[in-house]
Amino acid sequence: MPGVAHAREIVVDERRDTVWATAFGSGSVVAFDSRTYREVGRVTVEGAGPTGLAVDERTGTVLASDFTNDRLIQVSPGSAVPRFVPAGDGPLSVSFSANGRTACTADQGAGTVSVVDLRKGVVTRSIPTGEGAKSVAADSRSGRVLAVNRLADSVSVVDPRAGTVVETVATEALPNHVHLTQDGMAYVLDKSASGPAGEDRITRIRLGSP
Repeated sequence: MPGVAHAREIVVDERRDTVWATAFGSGSVVAFDSRTYREVGRVTVEGAGPTGLAVDERTGTVLASDFTNDRLIQVSPGSAVPRFVPAGDGPLSVSFSANGRTACTADQGAGTVSVVDLRKGVVTRSIPTGEGAKSVAADSRSGRVLAVNRLADSVSVVDPRAGTVVETVATEALPNHVHLTQDGMAYVLDKSASGPAGEDRITRIRLGSP
C-alpha cells in the first residue's frame, strides 16, 4: 500500500472492510479498502508522530497514539477533523477497553500504562509497569491489560480499574510486541536473538479466567 511514510502499525476493521495504518513520517492516519487496496481516507496532523493504532469495530472510531506530542489522535467516522486527547509520556501503543469508553497507552518515556477516559478526555491513572513500555493489549474478558516492558524484559498484567500491576511475567530480552487472542492467550514477540541459531523468541502467556 503506497503513500504511508514510515509505516508503524496497522489494524483491520473487518466490519467495514477497512485497513488503517499509521504513517509516522507524514503525521498521517490512512485508511484503505481491504478488498481493492485503494486509499479511502487520510487524516494528517502537522507535527504529529502517530505510532500505535486501535479500532473500535462497533463504532468505527480509530485511535492513534501520537508519540511526538503525548496524546491520542481520535478519528471518528464521517469526520475529517480529528479530536486530540491527552495521554502519557511517550505513548507508543494504544488499546481500547472492551466497552470503548476508555483506552490504555504504553508510555515508553515514563515506563507506565496510562488509562484515558475518552468521554472526558483526561488521563485518570498512570500505572508504573517497567522501563521502556512499548506495546499494550486489553483482554476483553477480564478487562485486564498486558504491557510489554522492552528494557525490563517483562510483561505486566495490569488491572486498570484498580490502578495496579497484578502480575509480572519474565520474557527473553527486549520484548517488542504483544498480541492477545479472544480466548485469553497472549503472544509476546521479542528481539533477543536468543534461539539456537540466533532467532528471536515468542513467549506464550495464558491469562486466568475473569
